[in-house]
Amino acid sequence: MYALSNFLTPVILPGMWKRLTKVERYKWNVRKTSALHAMYIVTMSLVVIANTKLRRDPLHGTDPVAETSFTVTVGYFLWDIINTYNNVDINGWGFMVHAVMSFGVYLLSYTPFLQYYGACFMMFEVSTLFLNLHHALEDMGFKDSILYFINGMALVSSFFFARIVYGTILSINVWRDMASSTVPINPLIANFVRLSNLTLLSLSYYWFGVIIMSAKRTVLDADLVRALDEMDKKDE
Repeated sequence: MYALSNFLTPVILPGMWKRLTKVERYKWNVRKTSALHAMYIVTMSLVVIANTKLRRDPLHGTDPVAETSFTVTVGYFLWDIINTYNNVDINGWGFMVHAVMSFGVYLLSYTPFLQYYGACFMMFEVSTLFLNLHHALEDMGFKDSILYFINGMALVSSFFFARIVYGTILSINVWRDMASSTVPINPLIANFVRLSNLTLLSLSYYWFGVIIMSAKRTVLDADLVRALDEMDKKDE
């Protein structure tokens, strides 16, 4: 998808492509890959979550749809690890940690372990769809459009409810179920899952703070522009 985006975008959006810097083009292509994975895994996760049999055994239950879906996700996070490492100066180590731990957790789902919860956590990717659209609208020059504003509201709301609220509740349930499981769990696997959960949830809280600060700056910048416009009108 990265290569396809890199090939098609200059053809479909030549004006925008010429305007973007090398780093911005790289990020554009990465986000298209991320968006494709998000659309796929959110759709498939809804199917997995609807499986009542798997829901009755959220820790050790197994489902062929979940395994097929997580194969794509494991492949995506493997690509994400390689891509992020090769461009860590652009992406930062936070995304590297996210990619490594996500890859590890979903790889462990084949043991089988946490396939139901794995699908639930993939609902986080709903916010990724709005995040990628947010950046795409900026790159295409629609930052002042009503669509940009509506998408921004959807981004903040989906991130908060999917990753912060739902993610925290899911985390509590996972820790509770692991502690009360009557089926022995390998201590190494259990501790890796706990460490990954704490780390990834902390990153979500941190990134939500970044989103809020960014939204605050956008509002302040808009207020400043309006104030300057009013001053110009008074001077006239």
